[in-house]
Amino acid sequence: MTFEALLKDEVFELPLHQSENENFKTFITKKLNLFLSKVDSLDPGNIHEDKSYISTEFVKNTQKNIIQNLILCIEEYYNGNPYKAYERLNEVLRSDYKDLYSIINQKVYNEQESFYRIRLSEKNYPYQRKEMFHIPFDLRNKVSTQRFSIPGFPSLYLGRTIYICWEELNRPSIDKIQAVKYKNVKQIKLLDLTPPTKDCEDIEEMYRFFMTFPLILCCSVKVKDTSDTFKPEYIIPQLLLQWIRNNDILDGIQYKSTHITSKVFNENTELINIVLPVKTNNENGICENLASYFESSEVISWNLYQFATGAQTFIYSNKDAEVVNKKIPKLEIIEGKKYPYFYSTLGKLEYYLEYFTTNPL
Repeated sequence: MTFEALLKDEVFELPLHQSENENFKTFITKKLNLFLSKVDSLDPGNIHEDKSYISTEFVKNTQKNIIQNLILCIEEYYNGNPYKAYERLNEVLRSDYKDLYSIINQKVYNEQESFYRIRLSEKNYPYQRKEMFHIPFDLRNKVSTQRFSIPGFPSLYLGRTIYICWEELNRPSIDKIQAVKYKNVKQIKLLDLTPPTKDCEDIEEMYRFFMTFPLILCCSVKVKDTSDTFKPEYIIPQLLLQWIRNNDILDGIQYKSTHITSKVFNENTELINIVLPVKTNNENGICENLASYFESSEVISWNLYQFATGAQTFIYSNKDAEVVNKKIPKLEIIEGKKYPYFYSTLGKLEYYLEYFTTNPL
């Protein structure tokens, strides 16, 4: 099988869903071994004519090493050895066989990119800007276990669109949403766990995605039972965030939501989440180091916007709509019904925020 043919295989369809009668360890081991069998089917020779210096034999051996360590990582965690599990993950990323860091997919955001964050409130008084940042150090007891979260250790969670923030909070009522826009004033470097766009022709980007895929796969399993205290689907993501925190190489992780369907996972849309662990560990307040990376707008809610404008209907041009439509050309909130993102209330709120000025935190 050629490299290009393999990249079209259904093994790359995410997020993953477990069956009711299968435990996570068995499920993820099977999925990783299935991917490895696909890798082993690659034709001998070079991986691609544009990467003639990389042999398929090297790719097969590297992926075998990665997958073996990921399986052992999960095994160690199940055996009650989180430290050994972390060491296995470190082997994946910084192995003596091959330093994966040099080939994993990375995303760099240069200055003045827009990011969003929402919180829920029953009140019509906006949160203070600092209240929209990460959970303060003095409230670290409220940092719960999430997919990319170290319990008790604050991190900043952002979305590239307000829509994906809304999905991450399980579609709350628009009346409860308070939103803020952030602009980065420093470059941000992330481990990229998102797939390339469907029309991507950049072999270098496709290769990096391919080599990172076992990690992406392990971080893209939908939780089978959200009421469970221990969620094994979070093992690799949480250890990965810990690895990011322990290394000054990257600032955080970029990933796709498991709340979206597989048919839109690979869409050319900004359905992207970002997690940035704090860079310092203080007793109170927020991480000033992390805060120095951003400026923020004022906090706004849809209710306040409606009150301020009298719920009037404004006329917008196609150029106005393109500001948000370029992020999500077609949004399917209702099954079978696709509309431009700007048509939605969330898209209108994002457009409104996009023209807010930002100031240092």
